[in-house]
Amino acid sequence: MLQIFTLILAVYLIARGIIWLAQRYHDARGCGSSFKNLLREGKLDASVYADAVWSEVERFGKRRLRSKIAKRQRKLIRKVKNELRASYLSACTPSLYQYIIIFLISSVLGLLLETVYTLVVFGVLESRVGLIWGPFSPLYGCGAVLLTALLWEARDWPAWKIFCISAAIGGVLEQFAGWSMEHLAHAQSWTYLGLPDHISQWVAWRFLAMWGIVGLVWCRAILPELLYRIGEPTTTRQAAVVTLLAAFIALDAGMTVACFLRAGARANGIPPANPIDVYLDTRYGDSFMKDKFENMRIGQDLPPAPR
Repeated sequence: MLQIFTLILAVYLIARGIIWLAQRYHDARGCGSSFKNLLREGKLDASVYADAVWSEVERFGKRRLRSKIAKRQRKLIRKVKNELRASYLSACTPSLYQYIIIFLISSVLGLLLETVYTLVVFGVLESRVGLIWGPFSPLYGCGAVLLTALLWEARDWPAWKIFCISAAIGGVLEQFAGWSMEHLAHAQSWTYLGLPDHISQWVAWRFLAMWGIVGLVWCRAILPELLYRIGEPTTTRQAAVVTLLAAFIALDAGMTVACFLRAGARANGIPPANPIDVYLDTRYGDSFMKDKFENMRIGQDLPPAPR
């Protein structure tokens, strides 16, 4: 449990540190898209450059002037940004556009976090992807979407309530995903049966606590900043790209389900019944599934989890 909490805290602090440094640099240099938008929208004016120190720099063979904003003006920039952020979040209701991006980001970061966790705690480095195409773990994407949908309006509730709701969401999600894989595709990706605190094969108290911590950090610290950064699409191109990504993920998920259903049928000795089954057996056979989903067993039980 301590390793889980430490890893989550370390990832969060590193991410926040990088964002903080980037914001401070942009404020000091008077650059970045958010700063330019403030100037364009009239939230800031040319007086922000008062007392700025200018220097000439060369980049990619071109010379240009670079500013260093005075400390007093930097405080003004941060004040305006914070006011706009608070105003946006107070009126914000997460949109489908934001949910799609949250799903994609969380699916990738969740996969990375799980990979690092298993490497650090168990000394095992293996593929833990959840879809056949791309570095995605949809369990974390679905978890982030559910946490967002159910906790956004409750973000000002007491911490213990958010913790309990997040733990319940994580437990239900893990139980549903594990049970579905077992009974529909005869596959197992994880098991907690070897842990002394397991509740079911797919739910354990320590991981409920992890979901609770993640949900609390997500709701209070990560989600407001993420929603503000994502915003709404300002161009047709942005909307089109996100729509294409959503279509790809839907196709990826559908193909993954088909592959697992067919893999389960193969494990039970059921021959292909149509050209689609033949294609799946040829292109996504047992060797592919074994290499792609290294932490998964199809047609057999996983060994008990190490304590």
